[in-house]
Amino acid sequence: MTHLISIIIPIYNTEKYLRQCLESISKQTLADFEAICIDDGSTDSSPAILDAFAAEDNRLKVVHKQNEGYGAAINTGLKIASGSYIGIVEPDDYVEPDMYEVLHDSAKANSFPDIVKGAYWRVLNADSPQQEIKPANYLHRIKEVDRPFKLDEDAEFLYHHPSIWSAIYKKSFLDDSGIRMPEIPGAGWADNPWMMETLLKAQSIVYVDECLYFYRETIPGSSSIVKDPSIIYNRWFDMDKIVKDNAPVSPIVLEGHYNRGCAYLMELRDKFGTTDNTLKKAMKRMAQKIDTKIVTESRNIRPEYKKAFFSTKSPWSWTWYRAKRKLSLK
Repeated sequence: MTHLISIIIPIYNTEKYLRQCLESISKQTLADFEAICIDDGSTDSSPAILDAFAAEDNRLKVVHKQNEGYGAAINTGLKIASGSYIGIVEPDDYVEPDMYEVLHDSAKANSFPDIVKGAYWRVLNADSPQQEIKPANYLHRIKEVDRPFKLDEDAEFLYHHPSIWSAIYKKSFLDDSGIRMPEIPGAGWADNPWMMETLLKAQSIVYVDECLYFYRETIPGSSSIVKDPSIIYNRWFDMDKIVKDNAPVSPIVLEGHYNRGCAYLMELRDKFGTTDNTLKKAMKRMAQKIDTKIVTESRNIRPEYKKAFFSTKSPWSWTWYRAKRKLSLK
């Protein structure tokens, strides 16, 4: 039996939030969907919660498997999925009741594009007295709304969180393009290359300018803070390979890609310092892969990101850029 949408939920030890997530999916106003819950070897009560929900709602399908990480869980779901479109929901997040109806209606109105993407709510300091809910930074910033476009027409998404779960992806597009989630131990920022590959290869993207997904961006006491700098630079290298493999790529796409590289250089410097030789070499390699001319001339790359790039590239590079900038201001 085929469905309009298959929603894949990769689960690993998220008992605290899982009920809210599953309830939000069960309450979807779109009737024709399946939710594929991949229990990736959870050791808490998540498996029991999943089985209880599935017993009450036959649209929820549960797969219990050994732990292999986020990417393998998503790919297991993709093998099973029968939907024309694929959605992804993180088990510590939740969605608006009409999220998938809104996205699918937009797909239908626009001749079923490769990707339909919405905006999302940022849940800050989740479930604490300090909790705040704010809209995604790209809300009202995407030029093309409710009509198909390609990434080389508007690359604004590349300047923001990958937010791969705020979209639905045509299953045939993923299959024909050979797109699967990178299988990296743990989570490992697999969303970065997925974002780049899907957006870059899509022949048609439609954006819905509404917040439809609740993303727990910060959780007090969370252990999800990246402790391994290689996750940051290796995911950027993965994205860079995707960009190079799909050359020629438009200047606005390259600018967005290099913006992320510069931002990650600043994050690596600020969080991990520059004394470790392996990290220093990786950062140098990143800087060498970034086009100096594009960074220099960009009006979209923030000054602090540019500083991180030029300071990493060489001792004299930042001095050169500052001198050039002063001349350009005269």
